[in-house]
Amino acid sequence: MDTGSRLHRLLADRPAPLRDAVIASRMLLRTASLLEQRIDAALAPHGLTMREYLALVLIADDAVEPLRPSDLGTSLNANRTRITRLLDGLEARGLMRRVPDQADRRSLHLAQTEAGAALVAAATPLAHAAYLAAWAPLGEDGTRRTGGALRRLHEHLTKEAP
Repeated sequence: MDTGSRLHRLLADRPAPLRDAVIASRMLLRTASLLEQRIDAALAPHGLTMREYLALVLIADDAVEPLRPSDLGTSLNANRTRITRLLDGLEARGLMRRVPDQADRRSLHLAQTEAGAALVAAATPLAHAAYLAAWAPLGEDGTRRTGGALRRLHEHLTKEAP
């Protein structure tokens, strides 16, 4: 018996709104995992994972202000330990560097190296193609509507956060 069938069986006697909410939540989490696996596979020829790629893209966007490790953690929904490991790996590969903040020497910001910029430029078409392929079954309108629904859910859960 697969997990989906088991979940349906366990929820069979529950009220429909609860059953639908639990099933939708499980489907969302599983789908996010599958999407990350697809993006990881697309980026593998460049030796990147989706999180590493996203980190490099976010680090490069320093037009307004440099990115701090804590900001990256928020953007990637990762704790301090996970971000430290991610940054250690990217820095060891020469793709980014940690730079002391001139105004507050206790603080760091992140800077992309030329090698990091070149890698992002090479990997971006593969990442974009993987995103488009993953969302293709919904079509442009369905993707836009789903994105809107997910934004509303995100805003609601953000307001409700403990």
